[in-house]
Amino acid sequence: MKFWTIFPVLACVAVLGHEATAQRRATNPTALWPEVQLELARQSGDYFWLALHGQRSTDNDINQAGPFYQYHALGGYEHFLSDHWSIGANVRYQHEPGTNLLLPEGLLRHRGDLGGITFGQRLSLEYAFRKAPARKEGLARLRFDAYRSFTVGRLALRPRLAFDAGTVLRIQPPDEQPNERTIDQTRLRAEVGIRLSDHVDLTPYFLRQSDYFITQPQFDLNGNITISGGRRNLITPVVGLDLRFTLFEGQNAFERVQLPTQH
Repeated sequence: MKFWTIFPVLACVAVLGHEATAQRRATNPTALWPEVQLELARQSGDYFWLALHGQRSTDNDINQAGPFYQYHALGGYEHFLSDHWSIGANVRYQHEPGTNLLLPEGLLRHRGDLGGITFGQRLSLEYAFRKAPARKEGLARLRFDAYRSFTVGRLALRPRLAFDAGTVLRIQPPDEQPNERTIDQTRLRAEVGIRLSDHVDLTPYFLRQSDYFITQPQFDLNGNITISGGRRNLITPVVGLDLRFTLFEGQNAFERVQLPTQH
């Protein structure tokens, strides 16, 4: 077995061990993440894509600004260097009450088959444009996934498991939080892609997002600790659904490397 098929397992074990050392853990209410995508597949194998994404909490008190507490508009282009390698550039506009972010991203992706299973790795670097005086941040993220495609009747199914870990690259060191966690966020996603036709894909999934941070102790007027500081893990369970519509250059469908709806 090649190293790139073993490395994802080692990485997952390392990060899960990192999480286990945390002192305290809290869990958010379950979030709902629907997304609608439009993809244009080119004859060269490359593709453009656009998406609208919403995030809603099952706790209605969090959805203060309408049906969703956060909105995303996304788009990107991916170019295939070979059957195994591709590069891409994406951009995401994120809106929530009081905050608007523009986040461009560059990525490098690799995929390979072993025993009928496709293993993939995705390395990306994202930069957050924030209004001053907020500090500038970049996010480096590494994702591993594995999936297998097969048909059941007229449907093409693709069960997939993906894990990624991200670390914030702080260009301006924070004054209020000198201690930082090595990993700032992880996501574990399990999905089943359902290809209804050449033009329509439906992908329900479950995701577990973990955010890692360090808090400072809080004191009352007498100098007594009211809230102890230290390592914190914030867990957010997510139920999501991606709906993708695919258009083909030249109108007629053709064979290509079809990537998951999790771009």
